[in-house]
Amino acid sequence: MLKFDWNILWTVINLIVFFLLMKFFLFKPIKKTLDKRKELIDKQFKDAEDAQRQADEIKAKYQSELDGVEEEKKQILVSARANAKNEYNKIIDKAQSDADKIKTDAKKLSDFETEKARRAVKEEIAALAMETAEKVVGKSASPQLDSKLYDEFLNESSDES
Repeated sequence: MLKFDWNILWTVINLIVFFLLMKFFLFKPIKKTLDKRKELIDKQFKDAEDAQRQADEIKAKYQSELDGVEEEKKQILVSARANAKNEYNKIIDKAQSDADKIKTDAKKLSDFETEKARRAVKEEIAALAMETAEKVVGKSASPQLDSKLYDEFLNESSDES
């Protein structure tokens, strides 16, 4: 018959007790620690995904703002060029106007100086004519006659010019 060995039974009982103690004191805490680490890792992955999504949103926002800035820059340049062209045209027009005014003033002054020089030459010619007439006649008539002859000479020479 079979012989039953108590050592085997105690070894099996010891193994079962040892397994239960290991399960309770070793496997459960290790499983808890592993679960906590898994949760922590999952949370870190979720946070990283959130951070990546936020970074992508911010990048898209800045890219759209950058595109807007580029367009605004182009508009500012067009506006600045138009303003510069208008200012250039104003300056050129003012310079032309000033040049025309200077020419007109110079022409008026030249005409005035020419007329003044003509009068001075006529007066000098009249004075020479009077002196010549005095020398030819020998003496001067009266101051009124000299003045009258002088004025007539000036009027005649004015009419001839």
